[in-house]
Amino acid sequence: IPDTSAEDSTRGRSFLFFAIGAFAGSGVGGQFQLRAPENGLIALNVPLDLLRLGSLSTRTTHPFYIARWNDLLGALDIDGTVINPYWNRTKGEMVSECQNPMLLGAILPDSLSCSSPTKGRWVGHGTQHCGHCLPCLIRRAAIAAAFGTQPDPTVYTLATMNERVLSTRRAEGRQVRSFQVALNRLRAQPGVEKYLIHKAGPLTDVAGDSSDLAGVYARGLNEVGAILEKVITSSE
Repeated sequence: IPDTSAEDSTRGRSFLFFAIGAFAGSGVGGQFQLRAPENGLIALNVPLDLLRLGSLSTRTTHPFYIARWNDLLGALDIDGTVINPYWNRTKGEMVSECQNPMLLGAILPDSLSCSSPTKGRWVGHGTQHCGHCLPCLIRRAAIAAAFGTQPDPTVYTLATMNERVLSTRRAEGRQVRSFQVALNRLRAQPGVEKYLIHKAGPLTDVAGDSSDLAGVYARGLNEVGAILEKVITSSE
């Protein structure tokens, strides 16, 4: 297209992931389901604070985006559907419902959740979890919710979050503070989750009422809140 620049961000990856999956599914010779397993809190991805808008929050598994993909597959006569089987589960609930918790616990150190697992290379770290980005916080909360007092075997660059004040002027404290803001809003206004879930995108394709989505949003936030109870952040 004339007078347009190339796409140099990673925002097109959501489309690319589903497109590759749909391409593979179309070769099975029959109807198929393309499963995008994501916990409900991340699937909705309601902005945690007023500054986290637009491209700062992905919509890869948002119900509206998945619905539009199913419209596209139908228009292309591709006999498949995209679904998120965990749209009404928090990550902690997903972990708790695992049918083989011993195996899951054993392979946890081999799994990766961090949004930027190589960011520590500047200070000599290898590929590992930072411990303070949004996916890391949700991971920590899910493991704590599912395994209780058992130690988390994950290696985090920020090993503990409550031994010192976390600065919001640095990456280590920014997402923590954003979660604190969202949690304070949720606790100060009971029932506000019913309205906040609409901030991330239309929910016109959700069958029935949206109470299940509001519920998973609130439970997901409170799951993270449980690991932030003694964490202090400061802008100073």
